[in-house]
Amino acid sequence: MQAKNMLAKVAVIMSLCAFCGSVFAAPTSKTLTKNEELYPQGWSVGEQVKFKKGTTVSLNEKGAVVNGVLASDTYLRPQGWQRVINDYSLEAAYAASSFFSPHWIHGGTIYNMAVPSYGHIRYQDGTAVTFSEQGTVISGTIAEEATVGIGEGQYGFVVFKKDSELHFYDSGAVKTGTLSEDTKLHPVGWQNNAIDRSNAGFAEFKAKSVINLTVTGEVMSGTLKKALQWKNEGQEIELPVNKVSNFTEQGAAVTE
Repeated sequence: MQAKNMLAKVAVIMSLCAFCGSVFAAPTSKTLTKNEELYPQGWSVGEQVKFKKGTTVSLNEKGAVVNGVLASDTYLRPQGWQRVINDYSLEAAYAASSFFSPHWIHGGTIYNMAVPSYGHIRYQDGTAVTFSEQGTVISGTIAEEATVGIGEGQYGFVVFKKDSELHFYDSGAVKTGTLSEDTKLHPVGWQNNAIDRSNAGFAEFKAKSVINLTVTGEVMSGTLKKALQWKNEGQEIELPVNKVSNFTEQGAAVTE
């Protein structure tokens, strides 16, 4: 009987230890009293990112940042960095007044110099970024235009507007973004619902409007630049401009 009681006590203690361990290992949050440099989750090199005073960062169980507000413009790799087309950024540089002048003397002409970004995008200060478990950015506000390929294994890329949010699927495909220019894309269901075959199923979406894409790069919702003849459950309809159209395999409807 004593042996059974002892085993029961040991089991209780082990359960409490496991519970306490899970509690202390749970994700946490932290309000910053100053601009603070912290490690994002998933990073394998000991560089830090500066997060903004007075904001709250979300931390994983290891104390690394999952979500936080940037204290300055910061170059980071998005989840879909392999699809980033504009792999160079323009940086301000100075032409020294003398060939032998030290490079830190800014006495000459300012010019823009193309610097390789290695798949990074500049994210805007004062805005929140969310890091994946691999250390790439799943969502954040971009501080410059970004040209990203869509439709894996297919030709095609889209330019997304600076100062707008860009979201990625876990696969690296673009999920949501704001168009920088008028763009022709395939809506979901175009194979069966497009009426005007002369456009090969493409529809033109308006610049500075938000689009939501599937993992294959087809538009689930967006604002049309031109009225579009389409089918909705077999019935021919016209989708208007300047309103959000939502596309499915069965047809389309307008958000009022």
